[in-house]
Amino acid sequence: MNRSIGLSQAIALTITAVLGSGILFLPAATATVAGPASILSWMIMILFSFPLAYTFAALSRSYPDAGGAATFVRMAFGEHAGNLVGWFYFLTAAVGQIIVSLTGSGYIGTAFHLSSESNALIACLILFVGGLSNHFGIRVSGKVSLVLSALLLSLLCTAIIISLPYVRLEHFHPFAPKGWYPLGTAVIMIFWSFFGWEAICNLADRFKHPEKELVRSALISVSVIGIVFLLLSIVTVGSRTYGIPEIDSSPVGIMVHRAFSFGAQLVTAVLALIICTGTVNAFVASLTQLGYALSRDQAFPSWFYYLNPRTGTPTRVVWLVIMFAGFGVILTTFLNIHFTQLLFIPNSLGIVVYIFSMAAALKLYNKYARPWITALASLIMLGLFMPFLGMHILVPLTVSGMYFLYKKGARKQDTLNQRYM
Repeated sequence: MNRSIGLSQAIALTITAVLGSGILFLPAATATVAGPASILSWMIMILFSFPLAYTFAALSRSYPDAGGAATFVRMAFGEHAGNLVGWFYFLTAAVGQIIVSLTGSGYIGTAFHLSSESNALIACLILFVGGLSNHFGIRVSGKVSLVLSALLLSLLCTAIIISLPYVRLEHFHPFAPKGWYPLGTAVIMIFWSFFGWEAICNLADRFKHPEKELVRSALISVSVIGIVFLLLSIVTVGSRTYGIPEIDSSPVGIMVHRAFSFGAQLVTAVLALIICTGTVNAFVASLTQLGYALSRDQAFPSWFYYLNPRTGTPTRVVWLVIMFAGFGVILTTFLNIHFTQLLFIPNSLGIVVYIFSMAAALKLYNKYARPWITALASLIMLGLFMPFLGMHILVPLTVSGMYFLYKKGARKQDTLNQRYM
């Protein structure tokens, strides 16, 4: 595969992967759950992101492979553990694209008063654009993400600046109106906004200079994203832009509308659409490499182990992801399920992916090496978060059962093929 990703493209891909649809609604949603104390939840996740992002970048630098986290875990704990992590992450990101595309279409739908069916059509269009971009290779995806990350940061910075006059000190009191337990619930919700540090791992073998750029791009990205997240959370609480379902769904749009009238809300909706398209673009790029690696390692059907001869891209996996997410969009619309009700699927699976990955780093690196220390710190934090998952821990257990059933069926098919050869 061509090495086409430089430092600027790596930062852009990471920012668009992490600063995605979650930042468009979670600052208000977490404030509704935990009150002003939700700011602490964001601070916890920002601090947690530094050792997490560093560990993933170090693993990618040491073991560059399209399998990403699945490869690290396979090296540390064997075939089945690695394949399971691959399945967990693939489903995490694939279901996530349903949420991302519906978030973008929801902003447009609210601005233009569209029906749920029209929103679903726009969501499918977002997915199609992401698929088309990745069909023609990572070079296109990297350039697109560079532009989209700039637009995204511009929108968020604008929302922060224009909301400052509406911030009032009294809006921060009482600080924890519902007690301290909701902080844990808010942390689990915020996980959706922090998925993406691992996405760049699947592209490690496409870097021009991975030994220099992987860690550097991760630390630059986490610094930029941390500042933006924290400031947006503070102005959301300080301007009291939360507490009503309509506001919680699009707080950034409300902030811009409050300062610049309805016309600005339309602009925000269009930018939100572009941002969500960029997030889909970045995650499909990552998922494409992962699906290709899983088929190579016989965890996926071998039919997906294919590179397009013209673009060098695993195009079959690209359209598998798009078709899966598109079907999810149609199904949730038909069943009248709001996309936020799907968050527990990627959150629970993603946390387990992180736990396996950090445990793998502890085994792969020498004790007290810098990646070993950051992996240990991340693993301790993840252990503290786990109780707040509750019954949602059943999601990774269910996916594990599906994986072993698949492997059992594949073994039977191999036996039959050998018998009749």
